[in-house]
Amino acid sequence: MPINELLKLYLGADEKGGYQPVGQAERLRQAFPIDYADKLRQIAPYLQADHAPDWTQHDLPAESRLFEAELRQKYPELDASVVRALANRWSYGRR
Repeated sequence: MPINELLKLYLGADEKGGYQPVGQAERLRQAFPIDYADKLRQIAPYLQADHAPDWTQHDLPAESRLFEAELRQKYPELDASVVRALANRWSYGRR
């Protein structure tokens, strides 16, 4: 399965980059009961991507957009909805 599809599944991403924070591991495990650990290893580098916000200059929406731009540059293989979902995941963790 292509990396974009694996990440969409794990993140619960929709076509606009929506993120579903509940049931991530369960979605992946249900789809890949035998090679779940391998699939998780494949997406781990993308899930570990982080962004150091500058709260003195930007609010959460602006920092999320900056992170999205960083992800696009660092991971050109990812499609727009996955990049948005990863940025939304990061934002969700900052609330």
